Amino acid sequence: MSITSKELVGNITQLTSFPDVAFRINEAFADENSSAADFVAIIEPDPALSAALLRIANSALYGVGGTVSTIERAITIVGLREIKDLAFGICANATFQGIPNDLVSVKDFWKHSLYCATASQSLGRKAKIHAADSLFTAGLLHDIGELVMFNQNPELSRTALELSLDENDGVTSYLAERKVFGFDHAEVGAELARQWCLPDSLRACIEFHHDPFASDIAGDAVLIVHLANSIAVLAELDSLNLDDAPPIDKRTFEKLGLSTDVIPEIVAETQESVKELLRVFLN
Repeated sequence: MSITSKELVGNITQLTSFPDVAFRINEAFADENSSAADFVAIIEPDPALSAALLRIANSALYGVGGTVSTIERAITIVGLREIKDLAFGICANATFQGIPNDLVSVKDFWKHSLYCATASQSLGRKAKIHAADSLFTAGLLHDIGELVMFNQNPELSRTALELSLDENDGVTSYLAERKVFGFDHAEVGAELARQWCLPDSLRACIEFHHDPFASDIAGDAVLIVHLANSIAVLAELDSLNLDDAPPIDKRTFEKLGLSTDVIPEIVAETQESVKELLRVFLN
């Protein structure tokens, strides 16, 4: 019996919901009258989130040598936007920790997601993109639909993975998903974003990261995540050969005012940053 992407997501949202603390942080960030004290008041009551944010504030990424012991100080070191981004990611990770799947390791999934998040952030700086919603968060959540599919229908997911490997070495797995399911992980992720009431611009980045010119909103952000997804694969493989990664729509570079010359630098930056981020997300 066939199942729709909406039904898959509905089953997941019966099991879990996106933590309210992430939405309250996002609302505080959107309120120009919010202060650091407001963020402290939201974050401190959540022990797991507090601990993760303190770990990253004390990491080599910020070079403070383990001297950060309060959320207020962490906000000063890391910055409000980055705190918001990391909180979304940590909450997403925690949400799916208790939802099992037999097809991919949690570490491998979040490793690719963190590569994409970091590459999105770096590319945004290169292209001078000032997205209303964080590129880091968009990159981090771009493949979230995969976890829904792996959990809800592992048999068809395994079939799609095997088909992808047979046809194209796994480079364009979303095409195999469409053949097997009738939809792909991008559509599932977008439906999850809708049911979790995430911002439309974030939903667009999830939905169109394989087909960026099909989106009519959040155009530059979608293009960034599309490009970052392929660069993330290169970073994981330690390769600079674009044939090793999902294909990039050639219009992307021109639209963003970038060239392929940026790829080696972004790959190197991404590899270095993810070493520290993995310690936070997979501790």
